[in-house]
Amino acid sequence: MKKGICLALLLAGFTTAVFAYNYDTNLPLPGKSIADTKLQQDSLFTVYMFAHRVAAADCQNFSITDTQVSKPKVDNKWQEVWTVQACSKSANIPVNFELKPDGASYAIDPMGVRVINK
Repeated sequence: MKKGICLALLLAGFTTAVFAYNYDTNLPLPGKSIADTKLQQDSLFTVYMFAHRVAAADCQNFSITDTQVSKPKVDNKWQEVWTVQACSKSANIPVNFELKPDGASYAIDPMGVRVINK
């Protein structure tokens, strides 16, 4: 019985260590985003999920290092490019925003995601 419990605890610790990520969630984000803090917060982890696509497999540290408006606000729609640092790699991730009477929406432009080579 004790061996089973020890094995379960060991596996639980291993699983936690493998899937532990450090996401910088400080708001407001750096740069020139015109999205309000609530909209930044709502879209933050979606942007980080796209950053996982370009990060090295063992990368655990992610942060937004810059935000810029890439398409100006027209009819309550605009686009921003958020720069994500994922360990040794950076990526520009375009985020489309739209303000609506009942709230706001956002979507990543997957074809616009670019890895930055330094």
